[in-house]
Amino acid sequence: MTKSVVNTRTPYLIGIALLTTLLTWLAWNTNAPKMGHVLTNASDPLGYYQWLPWTFLHGDWSALPYVNYLPNGKGLSLFSMGVAILQAPFFLMALIYCKITGSEITGFELPFVLTRLLAAAFYASAGLALLFRVLARSWPARTVWLACGLLLFGTNLYYYTVHDGGMSHIYSFFLFAVLVHLTVSMLEDPSGPRLMLIMLCSTVIVLIRPLNGVVLLVPLLYGEHSVINSIRMRYQWVLRYWRWSVVGVGFSFVLLLPQLLYWKYATGSYLVFTYGTKNEGFDWIDPHLWEILFSHQGGWLLYHPIMIGAMVVLLRGAYTKTPAFVDWRTILLVWTIVWYSYASWWNWWLGGSFGHRGFVEYYAILALPFTAFVHSATQWSVRWRWPVLVLVAFLIFLNIRMGLLAFSPMDGPTWTWDSLFTFWKDSLFL
Repeated sequence: MTKSVVNTRTPYLIGIALLTTLLTWLAWNTNAPKMGHVLTNASDPLGYYQWLPWTFLHGDWSALPYVNYLPNGKGLSLFSMGVAILQAPFFLMALIYCKITGSEITGFELPFVLTRLLAAAFYASAGLALLFRVLARSWPARTVWLACGLLLFGTNLYYYTVHDGGMSHIYSFFLFAVLVHLTVSMLEDPSGPRLMLIMLCSTVIVLIRPLNGVVLLVPLLYGEHSVINSIRMRYQWVLRYWRWSVVGVGFSFVLLLPQLLYWKYATGSYLVFTYGTKNEGFDWIDPHLWEILFSHQGGWLLYHPIMIGAMVVLLRGAYTKTPAFVDWRTILLVWTIVWYSYASWWNWWLGGSFGHRGFVEYYAILALPFTAFVHSATQWSVRWRWPVLVLVAFLIFLNIRMGLLAFSPMDGPTWTWDSLFTFWKDSLFL
């Protein structure tokens, strides 16, 4: 039995290793002109990364460099520790290397840059591998290979892996994929360890980005047509595996405790909406629902039209409940809440975004309707398949080319429709 498990996992491990190597190489070459600024540029990636050197090297969270100063005189990091937790093994690899070689250690030298690029590549690859295992339960392997390849190279999943892997999205994408895989596995074969891992994964998801907590509706509701039956089933899991549940709650608290203590130190409260300290928030009455999808300001479907097919299939599947092995309504519910929430945010286009980066992690659940769309397209007649193939190849080329030319700021009042048209022309060498 052990040999069978090893044989089953080996192709996935090889695939993760190969794809990680490819994506790391692409990221290294892409970032080569700005290698000295990958970790030091004063933006969101520094906010997520700064926890590592100031934990392992300085041991002083009160001296974090990228903070918002409060009226009490203390600095508050707007960014929580979740990303740093996932980056930590790679940071320690660089730290050990520097100690062995006697190199200078500040946490921003070239070995730390390389391991940060490696971290993003690994989590993207591992997330796709987990999704492959989920999708292959329902669709042919050839279709799943194609769908995963298109998700990676045809959307901004590629950009936030290769170009801007210091943002939180690729780490959340990995955790979403873990959550989907654990949920499907739990429905097929419930076990205490899986339940505990769902708790731990959910905790880190919220710790990285609290809004992403909406995806916890997947382990709560997925797989049942009745909300009551679904909740009852989860309650029975907790009762059946109560020891594992207690362990999961305990470990989750341990993961959250450092963040809670930091917030208490900085603000006097254990729970803090950090962006609220800058008077940033939501306007629930006037959401920019259309713009977030089709605006020149990073409109998701405008920049990544390859996902239109997935959304059509998702809406149709939620209405007809076909195919039966996918819980379309839970996926649609999660996406709709996220869509409305981001559309209500004061900066709904998420400044400095390529496409709308808020949806990147949700490719882990949108992979199901996307794969259904890809499978459907492979069944079309030859006269339709060839034009679609050409269009898809063009969209992949455009996505990668735009990523190469992307710059900041591609948003705000100076970024107009004319700016976008010029950007498209440059991307097409026109």
